[in-house]
Amino acid sequence: MTTSKPHRSSFLLLSSGMALLTLTLLLASCSSSSSASRGPSSSRLDQWGNRAGPSGFGTVVVDAGHGGKDSGAVSRRTGLVEKTLTLDLARRLRSELRGSFRVVMVRDSDAFVDLDDRVRIANKKDSVLVSIHFNAGSRRLAGPETYWWRVDSYTLAKRVQRNLTGVSAQDNSRGLVRRRLRLTRNPMVPCILVEGGYITNAREAKSLANPAYRAQLARAIAAALREQAAEGDGNLGPLPAFISAPPSRHGDARSS
Repeated sequence: MTTSKPHRSSFLLLSSGMALLTLTLLLASCSSSSSASRGPSSSRLDQWGNRAGPSGFGTVVVDAGHGGKDSGAVSRRTGLVEKTLTLDLARRLRSELRGSFRVVMVRDSDAFVDLDDRVRIANKKDSVLVSIHFNAGSRRLAGPETYWWRVDSYTLAKRVQRNLTGVSAQDNSRGLVRRRLRLTRNPMVPCILVEGGYITNAREAKSLANPAYRAQLARAIAAALREQAAEGDGNLGPLPAFISAPPSRHGDARSS
């Protein structure tokens, strides 16, 4: 039997097909390598706070720290109880924010709310979280402090700390502090934790016991929130570097 030779055009079609297949596989490999080199997706990093600070937000979640069985710090000198002060300041802040934002209260009574539940409440669209606390420590320490962790929370924290410092007569605190806590790391929205002052400092405790002073603190925080919503990061940059760290858990070292 005589076998005919393949036509030259058949070889050309086969060669073209193999070249196209090779090119397709090469492009797919490059795409896969590029995606792997980028690590977590940009949307995941956005959830972790690796983005610009908030602006134009419509909701403020106000978290009065402690509550119920968790009294927080207690001043032996004045009898001030942190959970009572935080709820009072949170309510004052809500009043200051009405008309500018939708306000969500994590608690509006002497109730215990688990920290992880506070995080879930905070995760609302178009929102920021402000957690209210009061400090305890060396009797020499005094003045407000503002804690933050996420990049997108930095300028809000900076505005709040600047405004609170302008109200307080005490200035012997750590000021603006980057700290990985459940309420500064775990929410998927910009979040800060405000320490309104040291109840263990005699002079500051006297101020904190005065409702008029707590009203000043509330106005200072509210003004910072309005500034942030209107201006975003404004001229408060540059933004800090992103730090990839796991969510905060019970038992984490306080310095983390």
